[in-house]
Amino acid sequence: MNRWTQKNIFKADLTKMSHRQLWQLWDKHERLQSYEYAFGVAIPILDFQKFSFVENNLVKFLKEKAPKDQYSDYYAIFTEPIYNSFAQDQEADLLKLMTQFYGKKKWRDDVMEKNLDYLRSEYLNFIKLLHQHTRKHCWVYYVYNGPEFTEDDFLGFIRDYLIKNINPNQELKKLALHRKELVKKQKEYIELLKPDKFNLAILKLAGKLIWGKPRRKDYQSKSYYHVKKLQQEVAKRLFLSLEQVRSMPYEMVKSCLINKKEPDVSIINEINKFHICLPNDDGSIAVLHGQEAKEFYKKVKRSDQPKEIAHTNKIKGACACKGKARGSVKIINVLADMRKMDYGDILVSTATTPSIVPAMKKAAAIVTDEGGLSCHAAIVSRELKTPCVIGTKIATKILKDGDRVEVDATKGIVSKL
Repeated sequence: MNRWTQKNIFKADLTKMSHRQLWQLWDKHERLQSYEYAFGVAIPILDFQKFSFVENNLVKFLKEKAPKDQYSDYYAIFTEPIYNSFAQDQEADLLKLMTQFYGKKKWRDDVMEKNLDYLRSEYLNFIKLLHQHTRKHCWVYYVYNGPEFTEDDFLGFIRDYLIKNINPNQELKKLALHRKELVKKQKEYIELLKPDKFNLAILKLAGKLIWGKPRRKDYQSKSYYHVKKLQQEVAKRLFLSLEQVRSMPYEMVKSCLINKKEPDVSIINEINKFHICLPNDDGSIAVLHGQEAKEFYKKVKRSDQPKEIAHTNKIKGACACKGKARGSVKIINVLADMRKMDYGDILVSTATTPSIVPAMKKAAAIVTDEGGLSCHAAIVSRELKTPCVIGTKIATKILKDGDRVEVDATKGIVSKL
């Protein structure tokens, strides 16, 4: 689908197309997307909420066969992918870019202290390479609605490396060596564990699942980035905002573009504010909005929601990346929350998303309410080597900004100090 959206939408001159041609692109993307979701859902279903087929079998086997004092090491080795994610490709490319300038102290100082306009006037080659990097990787953290990353965002990543005193040449060598050691250890551990056919498949599948789940979403993310151009063109022609067009039901888009109907702005705004999608028996989807959606939501019972949250100084979850850290809590759920995040804070979230990765890079530890083996927080924390506890269910309800906590991710425990 990426190739199709890039060729037919992102690189096309949509301004010269008729309303009907725009609809044909919209409709084709919707159909391609439905196929991608239909086939792609098989991966997350293997590790979904209380049903975690791969994770449960992996944990069961390792607890039976791995040395008790090395269980965490074995778990970490088999749950780390041996292939890069698109985010890791971005990181590697950015480190390679940095190697060309890192030896110059003035460049390091200016990157830390000066804004992008100043850097454009002083470091033309650096800005050219940063621009190329941005064009190549801007979509990596886009997800559904973006925004795409800018040169300023990637400059922030470079500053993050400099703040942490990371030498790009050494870091690239370290990453290559770590990957080599990972493959070696996986083979060694398999020989020691002597798994049967089923458990061997589980051991090999765990890392692939963690690599494959975000890979599926990354492909969608890239196409969503491409499709923004189509959404903007439709918005311009219908005199709507981009946000409003993204909230339009499929049939409304069709009637506006094909039959020249006026968009129902009141319905669009209600959907944008709050809506619920429900599957019908015939395979169609009902979209509830306005008061109808609110009334339905009131009746919904969350099976995973604790009926009563008792006051506690200890919160338990699962280890996603081992380690221990202390710091001040910052509740980070959306892009706007990131401004309050400082280096060394403990990031606490309902569930992390690619849009808050810059805040995750600053965290001394990460704690989430939701998540399993292949959730976003688990994947990114392993990439960053940041202690992480997932699946606590209540962290965001017990903790608040400024609370001092200790995170013992190895044991899956968060303690208020």
